[in-house]
Amino acid sequence: MTEDLTPSPARPERSKHRRGPIAIIVLLLTAVAAVLFVTLGDATLVFYEVDEVVEQREELIDKRFRVVGTPLPGIVETTVGRESAVLFTFCAQGVYVDVVHVGDPAELFQPGVPVVLQGEWVSESLPEFQSLPNATRDGWYLSTDHMVVKHDNDYRTDPDRITDIESCGLKE
Repeated sequence: MTEDLTPSPARPERSKHRRGPIAIIVLLLTAVAAVLFVTLGDATLVFYEVDEVVEQREELIDKRFRVVGTPLPGIVETTVGRESAVLFTFCAQGVYVDVVHVGDPAELFQPGVPVVLQGEWVSESLPEFQSLPNATRDGWYLSTDHMVVKHDNDYRTDPDRITDIESCGLKE
């Protein structure tokens, strides 16, 4: 018996063109995962009233949250850490909180119009709070960076809103 000494065909070389589409797919999947992470992380922020954030302050330290309330008169525009900021006292159901909102306020932001803020507690007292007529000056304030004016297209009088505004010392 004779052995077949014919050389076998060489293995076909792997195409280098396959790496490009695989890299693009990996990048797309990474981008989708990042968008989902940011979106879902933002969606898990808890929404509170002012009295709730004051009551639960110890549990909320180092956590971001959303809070709704009414800005009181006496808004101060200043700079905090080289950024423009607005300082004001926030109220709901007779409970007051000092706020430092960094960045531009919402377009319809004004005293007496409820807003939703997003931020966290800071344990510090700023000298600028001395000029606020209703400041709590308790050594704590809300540091916020996102503001939305709370309104809708229905302009009927809401008795609960009037009661809330009156509890903060404002009149409709």
